[in-house]
Amino acid sequence: MREGDAQSLSKGWKYATIRDVENGFYDGPHATPKESENGGIFLGIKNIDENGKLDLTNIRYISNEDMPKWTKRVIPKHKDIVFSYEATLHRYAIIPKGFHGCLGRRMALLRVNENADYRFIYYYMLAPIWRKEIEGKILNGATVDRIPISNFLDFKIQLPPLDTQRKIANILSGYDDLIENNLKRIKILEEMAQQTYEEWFVRMRFPGYETEVFDENGLPEGWEKVKLGEACNLVMGQSPKSEDYNVDGNGLPFHQGVKDYGYRFPLNKSWSISGNKKAIPNSILFSVRAPVGRLNVASEEIILGRGLAAINDKNGLNSFLYYQLRTIFFEDNLIGGGAIYASVTKNDIERIELIYANELGGRFNDYASKIDKEILNLTNQNQRLREARDILLPRLMMGMIDVSGSLVQVESLQAKPTDAKVIPLEQPKKEASKEFKEAVLIACLTERFGSEKFPLGRKRYTKLSYLFHRYSDNKIQDYLRKAAGPYNPKTKYGGPEKIALQNKYIQNWKGEKGTKGFVSAEKIEDAKTYFSNYWKIADLDWLTTAFKFKSNDELELLATVDNSLVELSKKNLDFTAANVLNIIKSEKEWEAKLERTIFSDANVERAIGFLRGVLEYNN
Repeated sequence: MREGDAQSLSKGWKYATIRDVENGFYDGPHATPKESENGGIFLGIKNIDENGKLDLTNIRYISNEDMPKWTKRVIPKHKDIVFSYEATLHRYAIIPKGFHGCLGRRMALLRVNENADYRFIYYYMLAPIWRKEIEGKILNGATVDRIPISNFLDFKIQLPPLDTQRKIANILSGYDDLIENNLKRIKILEEMAQQTYEEWFVRMRFPGYETEVFDENGLPEGWEKVKLGEACNLVMGQSPKSEDYNVDGNGLPFHQGVKDYGYRFPLNKSWSISGNKKAIPNSILFSVRAPVGRLNVASEEIILGRGLAAINDKNGLNSFLYYQLRTIFFEDNLIGGGAIYASVTKNDIERIELIYANELGGRFNDYASKIDKEILNLTNQNQRLREARDILLPRLMMGMIDVSGSLVQVESLQAKPTDAKVIPLEQPKKEASKEFKEAVLIACLTERFGSEKFPLGRKRYTKLSYLFHRYSDNKIQDYLRKAAGPYNPKTKYGGPEKIALQNKYIQNWKGEKGTKGFVSAEKIEDAKTYFSNYWKIADLDWLTTAFKFKSNDELELLATVDNSLVELSKKNLDFTAANVLNIIKSEKEWEAKLERTIFSDANVERAIGFLRGVLEYNN
């Protein structure tokens, strides 16, 4: 669009400058402060990713004592827009709530006034129309390019009415909120698997460890240490001819090193029509040049450059292998006994020592591979959400889409995410019954906690459902103080189990050792989608992380102690082991619990400490 061409602007839009919407504009210091181990964040270009988000995984701190010196001109606060104006350009982000830090070198900050929605200005700066404005102003230096900040406030923008700005920002932030929620779920899921690995294979507190016999090396009987070269297939990368590289998507994705690593899966930015060294889908990608040992996973077949190797477990236990390597390479460039390497050879990698844990390794792999599959699904959802948002972004910023009515906003949010399975199934026309909701919960607990080897029994799931309700919505009125309680008899006799079975969310199953319970059935995905209508997925993630490998006795202890603490809270009595044990003793069906070791004074005291840290009480 050309300035002055009135027909090119949508109705109500106008030409303006940054000066018209700013309430402060500042550039960062031209020096670098002394680094500190903690304190404020020195916000640099590396801390803003190309998707417009702050990346605080690699932080340079300055001491709190030095902060006043480096924030004399401006203290970054929530809603400020920060961006790079030199070297790596076109990086923009919004300062989040609670940020504590200062601007770094080659960074600038824009504070938006009441004439504009700060989110609209932020998205405008991510759009091609703004990039075109910037490209015409860039000063090309001998070493780096830069934006002339001296006249930045005179840069032109196209501005709609404030109400339209807010509607546009709501549409685009709707996509970003979905993406952010998925990223949080990915991190929770990965932490669940990593914590379980470390609990089982580092701290050696695996199921049944109490009776396990350990050898002179500290390993359980049947476990052994093996070299990676014996247990895995290894492919070392080799770069193809440079003339075969392209950015047009011809051939297979080509990855030279960690430059295009994502959180879990690499981001494709280069392709090659030749190359013999390839990684198959689900291969573990291992960087062989600094930073050595950084990991990603191939989500598709890719060509490997000289900076990467692909590793696959010979028995198909790649999830077990991945979390084991994450534990070994907790820090970049460490290998073997903690020696630091700038690069490694094939022999170096093959000599890495791994634990072979027979059946338990396979059991962990079954558990972790489900998590890894969900992480891949969420990553693919986010990719589709970004694509949908990026299609809308330029059209919205040029006024090509009418957002005057709410219908457009809803449709634009749903159009692409539907493919990503983020739109819930159509709910029953009337409010879902308590029984139906409980059936959905039983199904999702079964999917998380049951397996064909170890189906989820009623005694176990009723404790899990109790703890879930206490954490999520505190609706525990149906749980009675029965012998194995707290226990909700309505789950069996009131219909939820029957509903879950009839709807094919779950099915009856007999495990290897004759144990009976439930496993997921063919329509479990329907139940999982309904679940998001009633509760937060993050609450189920919490439950899984906290209780996945607790024994039935431990679950009974925690549920019983919590139920007692709720009563103590109502009576405004102290949370002591003696008071909890008195409540248990006073209940006719609970009194027998006191004869069991799991309800010892020490265990009750430990349970009180744990529960006070994760659940809420009025006391």
